[in-house]
Amino acid sequence: MASLQSGKNPLCVVAFLLVLSSLCMWLPALWTPFWGDDYVFLQAAHAANIAGVPWWQVFWPEHAVRFWRPLSQGGYWRLMVALTGGNAFAMHAVNLFLHIAACVGVGAFVASLAKACHWPHARLTAALAGALYASLALHFLPVHWASAINNSLLVLFSSMALALWLDACRAQGFARVWRLASVPILLVLAMLSKESAILTPALLVLASLFAGDDCRRRGEVVTLLVCVVAAAVWLVLDRHFTAHVDAAYRLQLGTNVLRNSVAMIAWLLNVPREAIRMATVGNKIVALAWIAVTALPVLFVWLVAGRQACRRLKAKQWLALGAFAVIGYGPCFLFAWNSYPYYAAISALVVVIVVSLACACRPQLAWLLVLVALSSWIGVATTRRLAPPSLMGRAHWGEQLLRQLQHQPVKTPLWVVTENPHRFYAVGRAGLTWRLRIPATSIHLVRRCPDDAQSCLVLPRQGHWYWKARQP
Repeated sequence: MASLQSGKNPLCVVAFLLVLSSLCMWLPALWTPFWGDDYVFLQAAHAANIAGVPWWQVFWPEHAVRFWRPLSQGGYWRLMVALTGGNAFAMHAVNLFLHIAACVGVGAFVASLAKACHWPHARLTAALAGALYASLALHFLPVHWASAINNSLLVLFSSMALALWLDACRAQGFARVWRLASVPILLVLAMLSKESAILTPALLVLASLFAGDDCRRRGEVVTLLVCVVAAAVWLVLDRHFTAHVDAAYRLQLGTNVLRNSVAMIAWLLNVPREAIRMATVGNKIVALAWIAVTALPVLFVWLVAGRQACRRLKAKQWLALGAFAVIGYGPCFLFAWNSYPYYAAISALVVVIVVSLACACRPQLAWLLVLVALSSWIGVATTRRLAPPSLMGRAHWGEQLLRQLQHQPVKTPLWVVTENPHRFYAVGRAGLTWRLRIPATSIHLVRRCPDDAQSCLVLPRQGHWYWKARQP
């Protein structure tokens, strides 16, 4: 027992090595180029800064927006453009920093949970939880895509709200008051970063049920009521400020619920999204092998850690964990046709809690963490190296295209014929505008080059781009 509390515990070394492994795994993301929606946000933020648009309009826009995320989109991009000039390396460095901050928040939540449940080695469990969460492959896009920064902010604010909520039950006086008062503030910050945070009040209740805390005391009831009111106000404002939702995000009941449920399980098993895509439209044998080498080790970890955790957790705690995972995934179950691994970022806390608890109670199970790290390395490193039509492949294809065009004499108006809209998404009209410094109104996307076009760029479905010469 004493050795477990000492700094010489082998698990402390394992946690440190897991953190080091995660950093090495994610550091190459710093050299990822901008792609996709990045250019849309860059262009909008730059234009707003140049025009001197008041910052309050980030929170109260004059025109409807696709997503009302003042912190993670409007405000964040305006700040980053002002500070970095729109430098991709700097913004991905911020992405990585916020991912680390979110993992620290997860560790704080698990520490509060361990103390509330009187688990032994609470600090060690928290350290393992934060290190394990940092290594999960589902963070691929939040680290590699500047536009996905909303996910790290969601996890950071939500996990800190959960941690302070649990700590308040054991605090007294002013310490209890400020903890409870901070929960609604963190909820608002989370909702202003991503929509799914609206479900956080339910997660607070589930965390109390898991820990055996009484959430019916006056302070807790008032805090929950304030959170519910804040969520209702946010919902009204969100409907007022957002335009029609993209068809892929439309909520409906049908086979999509089953598909999204299977997707959630896949994301929690470290299965890369690109492996699912490849199994659908690519080399099925390679895809199934890739899915197997990433999912089977993590599934084995689930089973072994779950068996060990059964000795510590009661039936009602398992029910609370199951409800936490389902609510954490929330509206993603109902999406008509869209699913990304980072949608399971909150649900993944359940896996992290169970595995870290099992390893902290039985140091002999530290090799489970090695299996998770190995699975993540295979998923992340392979995804990073795929050619188009993979997301990263398209991103690097788009960067190569833009660099080549920057050294070409581009005339306006610019006519663009693209035979593959999905590949062109990596660049888009906003990317051409930002990198070539030509007005968006001078770029026209067409099915075929006009006969009198002075400058017509053709992007075939596969292969190299080319200029189509004007007919004599």
